[in-house]
Amino acid sequence: MKKVLLSIGLGSVLLLAACSPGTGDEKKTDTKATETAKAETKDTVVDGLKIKVKKQEVDEKVSDKKKQQLYTFTISGENMSSTNKGLGAVDFVLKTKDGKEIEVDPSMAMFGDEIKPGKTLEGKASFAVDEKQTATKLLYKPLDKVLAEWDVSK
Repeated sequence: MKKVLLSIGLGSVLLLAACSPGTGDEKKTDTKATETAKAETKDTVVDGLKIKVKKQEVDEKVSDKKKQQLYTFTISGENMSSTNKGLGAVDFVLKTKDGKEIEVDPSMAMFGDEIKPGKTLEGKASFAVDEKQTATKLLYKPLDKVLAEWDVSK
């Protein structure tokens, strides 16, 4: 009788272990996918702010019979310091292939505010670029000094 109960117990343990969801291999695959996503949207910590460029869009802007490319970035800033920090669209500039720096388009919606410690602020910054120019980098330049930069994709 003991042998039968022991066999049933051992058999059910093996059956449950074989049918359990997930293995170590699947976790490794998920980690690699997450690391790839992080590499594409590089976080940068500058002066206590974790800044992340989440999304980039390129649209056509037509005004006064002038066509331009409108680069719009969704930017997120998390205050990792112990004091309030400010962040806004005006802190960013777009650098073109020929070295020209373009400020945010004043006709488009912008964001900006003070961020309390541990809180996050998210908004959009838009830049109007002539069709003949090509944008290469988004620069975080709050006080005429470049503190961080991100590559711009076309």
